[in-house]
Amino acid sequence: MQWIKQQIASRKTLDSKMYMIVLIVGTISTFASFIITCIEKLDFGAILSTFLCFAVMGVFWFMTVAKDMEQHLHTPLMVVLMFGLLPLAWIFCGGIHSGMIVYFIGCLFLIVPSISESRKRVALFLISLIWLLGIVFLTTLVFPGMVTPLSDKEWYLDVLMAMVVIAAGIFSITTLMVEAYETERKSKEALLEEMEALAKRDGLTGLFNRRELFERLEKDENLHDGHHFLIMADIDFFKKINDTYGHLFGDKALKTVAQTLGANVSGEDEFAARYGGEEFVGLLVCENIVDAERRAETIRQQVYELVYEEYPELHISISGGLVCAAHFENVTEALFKADELLYSAKQGGRNQIWAE
Repeated sequence: MQWIKQQIASRKTLDSKMYMIVLIVGTISTFASFIITCIEKLDFGAILSTFLCFAVMGVFWFMTVAKDMEQHLHTPLMVVLMFGLLPLAWIFCGGIHSGMIVYFIGCLFLIVPSISESRKRVALFLISLIWLLGIVFLTTLVFPGMVTPLSDKEWYLDVLMAMVVIAAGIFSITTLMVEAYETERKSKEALLEEMEALAKRDGLTGLFNRRELFERLEKDENLHDGHHFLIMADIDFFKKINDTYGHLFGDKALKTVAQTLGANVSGEDEFAARYGGEEFVGLLVCENIVDAERRAETIRQQVYELVYEEYPELHISISGGLVCAAHFENVTEALFKADELLYSAKQGGRNQIWAE
């Protein structure tokens, strides 16, 4: 059973999973029918027809797994069953006086999970239904001599076995279909969650992006409690770093600064974001402005002490502005003031944090 589930799980699309379910269960069911026909000791035609059903399913299995031709086999599988194997089995296995009607209904059910395109599925179902009804009519009322009859005992056993095989087959297919659907649904939900998470992050640094920054700040009910401080920091001479050491190293500098900021802004309700370009914003939760300045200074110092193997003599620095969010009516005003302080820090010599 585990191997069957692995075969189904290895398929990438839901349509492919459904086809594999039909193929696996169909192969097992036709093999069971062949064995049952042998046990019932029906005539050679009945045994041969059920064996051909199993053999054809085996061929489709080989072409699907070994030759990777699945995309071309969905409709042919149903056509071969409906218009070739089922009529043959009907003639040699007792016709209306056997369990073949149950097999007819079971195979009509298989069309639904096998054919993904709705119009083709409906068309094949209607054509197959008319075809099978025609076979029943012709061999029962017009040419009854075409069908190899079964004795009462053979009829009784055949109907029982057909019900068991088809019931087990439909139950298995339906169960596996539900499991495949649930797996697909959970996979898509996980993918959507991952995409949603990625949509909130800056692709280079992994910090929150500007949009997420504003959404979080605007939703923060405790932002004006006097303990929330915003630090806006900017890498000093970043254009010169790019021009001197190249843009790849510039990206590395952005990531290392972002990692340093993120590592120091990790408490409850705290977070860091890339504001744009080489600018970053962090939300600090501190007892007072002195505590906030101490933490901001720690961030500045750690950034300056970063060592780059390619350029061990290089020291990257940041300048920043620090404000208490409670001193402003809204987030925009607070960030504007932090940006002003950042600019003053640069004008005052860089590699420093100015606070208000």
